Amino acid sequence: MIMKLREENKLIRDTVEFPVRYDNKQQTVWDSKGMMVCDIRGWGKIQFMNKAEERQDVIGEKIANLLNEYAVEESKNEFNESELCY
Repeated sequence: MIMKLREENKLIRDTVEFPVRYDNKQQTVWDSKGMMVCDIRGWGKIQFMNKAEERQDVIGEKIANLLNEYAVEESKNEFNESELCY
């Protein structure tokens, strides 16, 4: 399980250039090199709720923020693991 998590984290680091940002005009999350990370598609359910556009944007911003927080924590963990090797 730990090895799988490490492999998944490496795959993310090798794919996504952090930080990422949410673009509310295109409803997408982009990395710092301009690659689309994900497309936020919530209109199926939320189109019938009040403040639907605001809901979608809040979700997109939250996803981008969580990914950036992940990147910070992952870099701390990577640094700590490298210290153990010496």
